[in-house]
Amino acid sequence: MKNLLTVDHTLSDRFALPTDHPRWRIAAKIAHLGDGTLVFGGLGLAYWAGWQFQHPALRAAVFADLLAIIITAAIVFGIKYTIRRERPRDPAGFVTIKYDKYSFPSGHSARMSALGGAVLFFSPPLGLLLLALSVAVAAARVAIGIHFAGDVLVGWLIGIIVALVVGNVMVL
Repeated sequence: MKNLLTVDHTLSDRFALPTDHPRWRIAAKIAHLGDGTLVFGGLGLAYWAGWQFQHPALRAAVFADLLAIIITAAIVFGIKYTIRRERPRDPAGFVTIKYDKYSFPSGHSARMSALGGAVLFFSPPLGLLLLALSVAVAAARVAIGIHFAGDVLVGWLIGIIVALVVGNVMVL
């Protein structure tokens, strides 16, 4: 386990950008694309569109996405508050420390992969696009130094596994 943590630290240090690097600000913007307000706001808008235009399949897809994200969040927070891994850098000013001070696993990576994975069952092209975005969000969170590579990898895997389970149950 110690060797795995050493590799995780080394890999993360290699990809983390200094805060004064010109690409750090771009990475920070990408990292915020996984924020709950954006994800839930987008799902709310999609649900409204499904209701407004009488599209029950769209409403069902939003329900599956919400279910996958909520289950994923419960798993992530359970692990975060059990393991309590400190972040690689002080995230002051970047995340709400009061609610999300631990780094393992990455909630943003988990949320975005759950979203993309669940959408795959209803719209494969959009699901693939969201999964690509989830990888970008995960990489950006390592680049700005608020997660180790292992945090985003495990978060991403949790989200995609939950989405696949929820998607298979909802489609049956």
